[in-house]
Amino acid sequence: MSSTTRPSARRRAHRARLAGATALVVGVVLAAPAAAVVPSVSETVAPESVAPKAAGPEAAATAASDDTYDVIFDGTAESFEAWEYAGDGGFDLLDDGTIRSRAGAGGGFGTLWYPVRQYGDFSLVVQFRDDAPGDARANSGVQVRFPDLSGPVEGCPTTFNGNETGNLSWIAVNCGHEIQVNDSPEGGSNDPRKTGSVYGFADIGLDRAMPTAKGTWNELEVRVVGQHYTVIRDGVVINEYENLPGVPFPGRPLDPDSSTRGLVGYVGLQAHGSAPDVVSYRDVRVRELPPVHVEVDARCLAGTAHVAVRALNVGEEPVDLTLGTPAGERSFTGVPAGRNAYQSFSTRSASVEPGTATLTVATGHGPAVVETPYAGVDCA
Repeated sequence: MSSTTRPSARRRAHRARLAGATALVVGVVLAAPAAAVVPSVSETVAPESVAPKAAGPEAAATAASDDTYDVIFDGTAESFEAWEYAGDGGFDLLDDGTIRSRAGAGGGFGTLWYPVRQYGDFSLVVQFRDDAPGDARANSGVQVRFPDLSGPVEGCPTTFNGNETGNLSWIAVNCGHEIQVNDSPEGGSNDPRKTGSVYGFADIGLDRAMPTAKGTWNELEVRVVGQHYTVIRDGVVINEYENLPGVPFPGRPLDPDSSTRGLVGYVGLQAHGSAPDVVSYRDVRVRELPPVHVEVDARCLAGTAHVAVRALNVGEEPVDLTLGTPAGERSFTGVPAGRNAYQSFSTRSASVEPGTATLTVATGHGPAVVETPYAGVDCA
């Protein structure tokens, strides 16, 4: 069994080898959010062409079947050594290829982070399992878009509501976002922020978190485009959040507000600070996304089920894209920066099953395809 509590010379050397073999394709941008103001429907770009498909249900696909992801933890000791750790506690690599969080002797928490590269617009997919002992439920999190945790960062304090902690993992908290992992019951002393919460800024309860029993593997996708965060659990969108500037952290007015959450950063996994907080992770994958945020929902119009798809170009250049559903697809040419492409697809039926919409964006490296699940609707 391997473990990590602090970076080793061997791990740093391995990181350097990986970094030399990996092209950094994102630019460091810490300006105001590109998607802070969403254009109205009147600014939607008209479709270029129509290519109808046969209507019908389609199973909601998860990112697990997509081989376009880069695997950054595959269960081997070599991939584990590419990661570093900041803070208290740690993670252990088990014989079955999972990593499991543990608290430090004196409590406190920390972050296992992937220092090989930073990510801009991306999808991070990870499988997690609550392995808390006894009747307890565990607390953990997936942390995204935070600065380097190997030392102090100007403008990103290691404080809790202004009080110094001396723990570098607080940089990830104060200048990144945590996507909560916590299926504990409501009430009592349990943290009210349940799985899928964008911690502190967009919290959800068990009614939206889709909790599962302890010992159950779940798949969590964190999708970030511009300043829009989408959380998908087991193929269902459970939370969305737009990170606007100047929003204070609720209950912690002396810590940095939302303006410190930039457009690029590292990704990591959290070891929380008490003995019951035992969470296992495996199969951690990341892929770059085109700078287009897509929203999908099924709705009823005059008794007919429609699947509405909206794609917002949060980049700086016009893009060509195609919106697709089981009921049809639409292509758009030259969607300007800050503008929408929108189409409501009629299913010609009174209901539609849960399914998946596809966004295909033309890039210099070929088409990039992003799948977004949607819930079904019955209009009868």
